[in-house]
Amino acid sequence: MAWNKIKSMFVVSDEPQAPADPDQVIADLEKYQLPQGDAAPLPEGTSTAALSGQNDFQSLYDQAGIPNTDEVEAVERFLNGLDASLPDASKLAASKAFLSAIGKSVADVVKDAGRKITVVRAVQEAKQADTQKAAGERQAAIAALQKQIDDHRASMEAMQRDLESVQSQCAVEESRLQGARMFFGHVSDAADPASAPARRR
Repeated sequence: MAWNKIKSMFVVSDEPQAPADPDQVIADLEKYQLPQGDAAPLPEGTSTAALSGQNDFQSLYDQAGIPNTDEVEAVERFLNGLDASLPDASKLAASKAFLSAIGKSVADVVKDAGRKITVVRAVQEAKQADTQKAAGERQAAIAALQKQIDDHRASMEAMQRDLESVQSQCAVEESRLQGARMFFGHVSDAADPASAPARRR
């Protein structure tokens, strides 16, 4: 339910008066918020792997052993069924009468909401911890893969340098041998004209 709708539900008066200061209204309502506390454990039998996509909170409440009284949901359904043009004071009075008719009170709604909030917080914190752990593992895997990539790249660069060195040495050696071949072949031809290759005319 939207925050401004909550304010309009509870800040009501039968007497006409100046509009309430929004900051004061928020300050007055914040004292009813459930304070942050230690993280509650996930409901027994709940796996963080299952906390994905659209979560079924009612099932989580059931697993947590919260009595299936649904005061919060009952009041929400009742309020949503009222004529939107009704004054806020009438809506509040009607909701109190509805609670009384089903044998509940405003305190029951507050208690029911508080129990469910602890489950919601447990889900959020468990999912956050699980995601951070999984993200850390994947980051470590990425780092390991990056190291392998860097090692392979360094190995390839070393192989290329080695190839260039061997190519350079081979070029020098071939040049030396070609020089010997040409020199001694030329000298032999000059000493024995009959062994010289026939020249084309």
